[in-house]
Amino acid sequence: MNYTTPPPQMYYPQDFTPDKEEKKKIRRNFNTIGIVLLAAYILTVVICNVCYRIFCSDIIVDDDGMTVIGLKEAIIGGCFPALVSMLTFGGYCLFTRYRPSELFRTEKVKGGEVFRYALIILMLQQVSFFCTLTISNGLYAIGLEVPAMNMVYEHTPAVYAADVIASVILAPIGEELIYRGVVLRCSAKVSQRFAIFFSAFIFGIMHGNPYQFVLGFLLGIPLAIITIRTGSLIPAIICHMANNAVASIPSIVGYFNENASYAINVIYIPLFLIIGMFAFIPEVVSGRMKLPEYTVYHRKRTFPVAVTSWSIIVMMVLYILELITSIQPIAVPPA
Repeated sequence: MNYTTPPPQMYYPQDFTPDKEEKKKIRRNFNTIGIVLLAAYILTVVICNVCYRIFCSDIIVDDDGMTVIGLKEAIIGGCFPALVSMLTFGGYCLFTRYRPSELFRTEKVKGGEVFRYALIILMLQQVSFFCTLTISNGLYAIGLEVPAMNMVYEHTPAVYAADVIASVILAPIGEELIYRGVVLRCSAKVSQRFAIFFSAFIFGIMHGNPYQFVLGFLLGIPLAIITIRTGSLIPAIICHMANNAVASIPSIVGYFNENASYAINVIYIPLFLIIGMFAFIPEVVSGRMKLPEYTVYHRKRTFPVAVTSWSIIVMMVLYILELITSIQPIAVPPA
């Protein structure tokens, strides 16, 4: 006779609904996530706004109505949020007595796997481009745009260097500490599959506009999967850095030759779509990207409890309001 393993839900009692004490414990876990996000959000808004008012009193707009980002704006808007994330993560470790070294284990980290996931990330970067283009055209058709994305960098080496340092080095570290180090790790205590999509959603929506939401959500899924597979933030940080580095190359090349920058953007799309598929398909077929189980037991202890967490509710409202208000009527360029 052939024996098969019973489905996971059969290992649990027939009553899948958590009792009051268990709900309270799970809710406390979600509240921790929300409080960390809220602390990072408030600190970022306060520190950046204060610094903008002190050091960047004049907003420069070019002939096309684009906001010009100088060195001070690049440092404040690029470096400060990442540094705040690191500071917030440090506070989280201090209050919870969590050892951050646990997130940087190397036992299960394999170079080949990290390389494959980096290629998958770059493939999804191109997929998000088409999604963003569709959203942009849809908004434009009804007279709307995202003004925050209408900006250009001041044409100086210092500004470009500050942007690269912020986007390629600081942002991947700071964001991975928060969104995979706290959000993913804490929510995975209840359900790993839920944690993968929950952390990806939070990572996307925290960017505050529909374009980066799509990119953040798409990238957040494989970043979460490889973090769970390896038990380490190292692969996610490397993949995140690779994504931001590749995205920065056209801008850097454009500093020297604008036409070459456009050419690189055109080459990127088919190149990384094809190479990424060669990495993605074997991962899926082999089952290495198979998602963890999500049973009735897990469903009763994830979303229904998360929506009762006061801090998660507050953060969702703030994130959604920021995303909605980022979309505004198309401004008429100055004459």
